[in-house]
Amino acid sequence: SRLEVPRQPPPDCRCRLCCTSTASGRRLSLIVRRMPTLLLTLFISCIRASVLPKSAQPTAAGSTYRALVAGSVGEQFRDVAKIAEVALKELAEDEVLVKVVYAGVNGGCETFRARGEFACASNRESDSGFALGAEGVGVVAAIGSAVEGFAEGDAVCFVGSGFAEYTTAKARTLWRVPEPTAEMAALRISGLTACAMMEVTGQVKAGETVLVTAAAGGAGHFAVQFAKLAGCTVVGTCSSEEKARALCALGCDHIINYKTRDVGEALARLAPGGVDVVFEGVGGRMLQTALAHLKEDGRLLQVGYISEYPHNPDRAAETAAHDLETSSLFWKAETIQRGKQTIYGNAWPKDFAAVAGCKQRVLDLHASGRLAALVDEKRTFAGLESVADAIEYMLSGEAVGKVVVRIGDP
Repeated sequence: SRLEVPRQPPPDCRCRLCCTSTASGRRLSLIVRRMPTLLLTLFISCIRASVLPKSAQPTAAGSTYRALVAGSVGEQFRDVAKIAEVALKELAEDEVLVKVVYAGVNGGCETFRARGEFACASNRESDSGFALGAEGVGVVAAIGSAVEGFAEGDAVCFVGSGFAEYTTAKARTLWRVPEPTAEMAALRISGLTACAMMEVTGQVKAGETVLVTAAAGGAGHFAVQFAKLAGCTVVGTCSSEEKARALCALGCDHIINYKTRDVGEALARLAPGGVDVVFEGVGGRMLQTALAHLKEDGRLLQVGYISEYPHNPDRAAETAAHDLETSSLFWKAETIQRGKQTIYGNAWPKDFAAVAGCKQRVLDLHASGRLAALVDEKRTFAGLESVADAIEYMLSGEAVGKVVVRIGDP
């Protein structure tokens, strides 16, 4: 089913700060479906090319498949990504071959993978190159000899090298989904990350005020919904009226368009006593503003620091805007105490066992229609040739929701 975003704010809309009617009034669609799952491998998956058992090669694939691979590291994704014919190899007994239908786009992840930095530093030493892509959804094409619970034709979500016609994954990491849709790709990492960070690490609860920066982004729009499900008052920042309308439809209580309003002044008016929790993925000046308006005993959940990533020509000024080491905070998953405040770097739960419940919660919420997956509809990307464009588009900040690439047909 589709939840239509209104051209005008609904009568009971509380986001009067920035959510106003516009002449253009472009229609968005929030496509609500069921859901997939997890693995923090968000920025940490540095996988190799897909493999397939000779005895189970799909006749349509032949002996090779096309994939985006990098022969060496470089300055940015576009510089290193090349389409190559990859030989089909033999599956391990616990592996599954997946025919990729949609791949999710994580711009920061692919940037650092291509550059061989932080968790992907080993890519600098690779003699054989490395695979690209972090997540996706597709259908099972073949299974290893010891795999149970999956059969050819099943729709599954995976974490791994998604920018390829085929990929392999350990069977235990796959989650069966109703259909291999773009929404499933959005839920696989972004939805689960928001749930785990908000509910397990942040432990948001009814009555609290939560600030979500980049609230109309891939992870941000899920964070808004989890905060609302917990009974919180939610303030979201965004960069356009189009995004404001999308957030309004998701139930965001107050929306601040930072292109037209001063975020600090708006927060001082909306939450004069400060906010209890911040879900923060921007870094730079936005991070400093969030810290300035965090309650004395508040919690800040870092999900990224995109304004300080290498693609931004103003990253030095953004980094200088605060006194935190955002890259170290994130990649070392540091927890910092600032008086009574707690700053969670890369706020994924330290106890992965706690995430298991998040997976089922996300699945159930999506199946019941209480959790929407918003996939960007402004641009359409199809084929391996379009992946670099999709990554640059995601990093531009123009997208509304999750950016995905159509790789193939089911």
